[in-house]
Amino acid sequence: MTSAQNRPMTLPFSKRAGRARSRPTDDATRPVRQDVPKKRPAVSGPPIREPRVNLLPIEVHVDRRERTTARRAWMGVLVALAVVVLATGAAIAHQLDSASSLSAAQEATSSLLAQQQRYSEVRSAEADTKVLQSAQAVGGSTEIDWDSALSGIRGALPEGVSISAMTIDSASPTQAFEQSSVPLQGQRVATLSLTVRTATIPSVPDWNDRLSALPGYADSTIASISLNADTGEYSAVVQVNLDADAYDGKYTKADD
Repeated sequence: MTSAQNRPMTLPFSKRAGRARSRPTDDATRPVRQDVPKKRPAVSGPPIREPRVNLLPIEVHVDRRERTTARRAWMGVLVALAVVVLATGAAIAHQLDSASSLSAAQEATSSLLAQQQRYSEVRSAEADTKVLQSAQAVGGSTEIDWDSALSGIRGALPEGVSISAMTIDSASPTQAFEQSSVPLQGQRVATLSLTVRTATIPSVPDWNDRLSALPGYADSTIASISLNADTGEYSAVVQVNLDADAYDGKYTKADD
C-alpha cells in the first residue's frame, strides 16, 4: 500500500496532451489570414449618379430663378452706372482742363493785343519805313551814278578834245529802255550822245577806244564827223551805250 501510494501516477495520453498544449503556441506565430475585399472591375461609360428626388414645390424653383435673374440685372445696372459715373468724371476733368487751357490762351492773347496797341505807332512807322524802302528800291533800280560815269568820260578825253554837247537817254522804273535794231549789239540801259570838237581826226578813234574801260560800257560808235570851215576844227558825234552793270544799286545793296 505504501509503495503503491508513493509511486507516481501516470495519466493516459500525456504525450498527446502535451502536443495539444504546444499547438496553440505554433498557431500564435502563424500569420492570421484576413479576408481582403475584392476590387470590382472598372465600368466604362459615364459615372452613375445616385437617384435623387426633389420634393420642393415648383414655386420655390421659380422664385429662385427670378431672384437670380433680378440679382444679375441689378449687377448689370450697377456696372453700367459705374461706367457712366467714370465717363462723366473723365468728361468733366477734360472739360476743366480745356477751360483752363482756353483761359490761359485768352489771357496770353489779351496781353499780346495790349502790347500791340501800346506799340501801334511804332509798328505803323515800321510799316511806312518798309514801304519807303520798297519804293526807293523800285525807283532807284535804274539809277546810274552819272557823276562817276561823266568823270570817267572826261578823264578818257585825249589832249585837244573837248565836249561841246551831251544828250542822255536812260531807262525808267516804269518803262523799259528801247533796244537797238542793229544786229549783234548787246542789251543797253542808257545811251549818251556826245558832241566833241577836235583839231585832228585821228584823236576821235583813240578816245573811242579809251571809253571801253568805263564801268557798264556796252559799245560805242562814231555817228558822224564834220569840219567847221570857219574855225578849222572837226566836230564828231559819239554814241556811248551802257548796260546793266552801270547801275549803282545803292538802294538794293541793303536787301542783298
